[in-house]
Amino acid sequence: MKRLTLLAVFLLLCLHSVPGASTAANLPDIFGLEVGNTWLYQSVGDDRPFTVLDRVVHTMPHASTTLHVMERRENGVRIETQWLERKPGQVRLWGGTSDLGGTTYTMQFSEGLVQLWYPMHEGESKSTATILTIKELAGHVFKASMAVDVVGKKRVSFPSGVVTGYKIRYQTRVWGHGMDETATFIQWWVPYLGYVKYEDQQTVDKLVSFSIGGGNITQDADSGTLIAAIANPITAEYGKTNHGQGAGTMSMASQEDQ
Repeated sequence: MKRLTLLAVFLLLCLHSVPGASTAANLPDIFGLEVGNTWLYQSVGDDRPFTVLDRVVHTMPHASTTLHVMERRENGVRIETQWLERKPGQVRLWGGTSDLGGTTYTMQFSEGLVQLWYPMHEGESKSTATILTIKELAGHVFKASMAVDVVGKKRVSFPSGVVTGYKIRYQTRVWGHGMDETATFIQWWVPYLGYVKYEDQQTVDKLVSFSIGGGNITQDADSGTLIAAIANPITAEYGKTNHGQGAGTMSMASQEDQ
């Protein structure tokens, strides 16, 4: 397998994650992991605009835990899935699939890579490393790591208020069998809502609509409750209420770095 192909498979798996954990009663999952949640992004890359749709499609058992399967589609075509584990206060990536060049590659880690945690504070960092195996490359074992740094805060405006999110830098590395490749990208994350922006050297994704809380909360449906949750996140058991259906639209024009 060519070095760039392996790197592309690993990076597709790591990018654009939207993980989850337990939250306050009657509010959506603080990290966004509920089956039925969707996020629609408008993306610009390689001099062409395209749409990206992330969706939590189902759960599946894994060892002694349960993984949430996140599917990503670009212009309606599936390009990857991610296997995400909820843990108290954090989320880990355990593997997934990447569709590349007409082939689906299945990746699995020996230990989950930490992608997100809460509470978080500006200046915090977490790094994890693991063993990477790819089903389609029997007998090949690689090492992989992810370093996550909270580098700043960001203000995001809703019709019902302004909230503060976190600017997070991800640095990924995969090495072994004569290769050693790295990549860096930035994501802006808002508690309860999820990722609102992604950026690397070639691509910028901006959130334009969402449906969270298992598909019950949107930008236009009960956004006041959502804003209150973002302003004062509480760790507790989640109790779902019916907040209505539909997909709202959020303008990103008023975002600013702090």
